[in-house]
Amino acid sequence: MRLFDPSKPFYKGNLHMHTTVSDGQRTPDEAMDLYQRGGYDFIAITDHWKPSTERWHGSMLCLPGVEIDYNLPGQVIHIVGVGMGAGLMDRVKPRQSAQTGVDLINEEGGRAILAHPLWSLNTPEAVGSLRGLAAAEVYNAVSSFPWNAGRADASGILDVAAAQGHILRWTAADDTHFYNGEDRSAFIQVQADSLTREGILAALDGGRFYASRGPKILQVELTEDRLIIDCEPAARIMFASDLPYVAGRVFEGEGLTHAEYIIQHKRRERFVRCAVYDGEDRQAWTSPMPTRVYR
Repeated sequence: MRLFDPSKPFYKGNLHMHTTVSDGQRTPDEAMDLYQRGGYDFIAITDHWKPSTERWHGSMLCLPGVEIDYNLPGQVIHIVGVGMGAGLMDRVKPRQSAQTGVDLINEEGGRAILAHPLWSLNTPEAVGSLRGLAAAEVYNAVSSFPWNAGRADASGILDVAAAQGHILRWTAADDTHFYNGEDRSAFIQVQADSLTREGILAALDGGRFYASRGPKILQVELTEDRLIIDCEPAARIMFASDLPYVAGRVFEGEGLTHAEYIIQHKRRERFVRCAVYDGEDRQAWTSPMPTRVYR
């Protein structure tokens, strides 16, 4: 299975950001101007409990978006909703469960994304308890320095959840609040049939995207016995799975553009993913992919 069609374009997007409508420090128009100048094809403004509406800002598509949040003992759960209809806020309430929030986003035609699970101190059990998520944020820029306590990269906790059978697709997002360095630093590259809400949502549903802080992945191919990656020149290509150790899963050098990982079927390997690093140690991530089901 090849994930991407070489004849189709990628669209660059950020699905998590805030403005002065809630607790961000730029107005919606200022934020849209900034991202359009940054070369983004689509965004979703996701202010806390304050939904945005679909619009075009020049050539950039602005999807409907909102962030809802719930407090649990020892952790919080924040859900980003994108692409949903206007009726959501008449139905979703702060005192409902996080699962209800996810269900209502889906019922209103949107997609629910688990935000910053490491920043939120989410346990693998909490991640796995949520049904109907379209994705989870593997990277959340504002969850790191100097804005927060270095909890931007959630790949570890999401790997543990995947090893327990809860495999989610991964996005990266800025979660922009301050607009002083975290903005325009993490994104997804989506291969969609069209730059429309329907096109972007269909690509999310089909997994035709990857998360990145800069590196570009050109092709992801999963065969019966290996995961194959093609990318723009990189300094490191690393494969990870539910097995703590596999020899030869890290490739390092100058200008790496191709790597292959042999799936460990005899060791009952259940999922595999890849991360591509550039010379500044910025990553791009594929989503974890199931290998095959063992009985």
